[in-house]
Amino acid sequence: MNSSAFQQTTGNICVALAALIFLLPLQNLLSDYARKHLSNSEWVTPALTILIPLWLVLMVALLCATASGGFDWLRLGRPALYTLTVAATLALAAVSFVLIGLYIRPGFTPSAIYSPPLYLVHFATMLVVVLSVNPKLTLGFSPQVIRLPWSIFAALSLVVGVGFGGYWLVHTGFGTMAGIAHRLRNPGPSAKEILTQISTLDPGKDFDDLIGRATRYDRPEVREAATARLRSNPKFVEQLSTALKSGHIEPAVEFLYSATLSPTEKARLAGPALRAMHRWVGDAPAANYTTKENLKRLRSWGTEMFRVLTEKFAGTGVDFTQAIEDFKEKVEPPKR
Repeated sequence: MNSSAFQQTTGNICVALAALIFLLPLQNLLSDYARKHLSNSEWVTPALTILIPLWLVLMVALLCATASGGFDWLRLGRPALYTLTVAATLALAAVSFVLIGLYIRPGFTPSAIYSPPLYLVHFATMLVVVLSVNPKLTLGFSPQVIRLPWSIFAALSLVVGVGFGGYWLVHTGFGTMAGIAHRLRNPGPSAKEILTQISTLDPGKDFDDLIGRATRYDRPEVREAATARLRSNPKFVEQLSTALKSGHIEPAVEFLYSATLSPTEKARLAGPALRAMHRWVGDAPAANYTTKENLKRLRSWGTEMFRVLTEKFAGTGVDFTQAIEDFKEKVEPPKR
């Protein structure tokens, strides 16, 4: 088999594998998680498990397209073209990941708007490869009709990716990496040790300690154990309602965000949850009286909490509309 035939065969096989991965496991994942109305990031690992092999296969396919002369119109040497192909593939993979995240957890926007661009990114990439390694298929029209807009989008994705990566590295990356290094050197108690500690806590007297362990920031097994321990107290709902009405409400709201509530619990906790969010919005500093970093944190936390709580307490007769409007007005950056 000569070099051209090898590139054609390899490229076509890779496109077929990519299409198979996209149409079967990825679509099953999107269907499963889109119905779950997640309040955490448990979708990330399954999504990456599918996306990584998908885009590795597409990277090989695009390298075959490059070797076949599909991007020679850019008038660059082959080493530069191969480098750009790898970089563009990584950038498009990042775009694909973001679109999947927006589809699964769309916030206040409809998830359906993210499906067309998700299909377009993948199938346009496959089409570019097919037209590049199978020149006979281009008879009658110019492949540049597909290649040019795809290349422009890939280039924009690469620029945005590099820009965002640089911004993140300058503003938070070094601190984040230092934090990761610190955690690696000082891992803290193991999950087994934490679970042992949870089993010794009194769900009535140690309510605050347990509620802090039952939020999205802890490991799933720790969160489940803390939640089970809390529910072992017959007066758990009353305690949680009291925590929502007074004191530092964020841990209690975070628990509502993460927990699966029974219909009875939803009915009893909807009102306290609404009052807690009203109080949180009222206590939050105005946009022109806090730092940009804190305003960003408040906006992010409030947006996510309202998104999940309105879904979780739908049908209880409790309306979060006014609280959401007050929140948006509170965190709106001051006009200059």
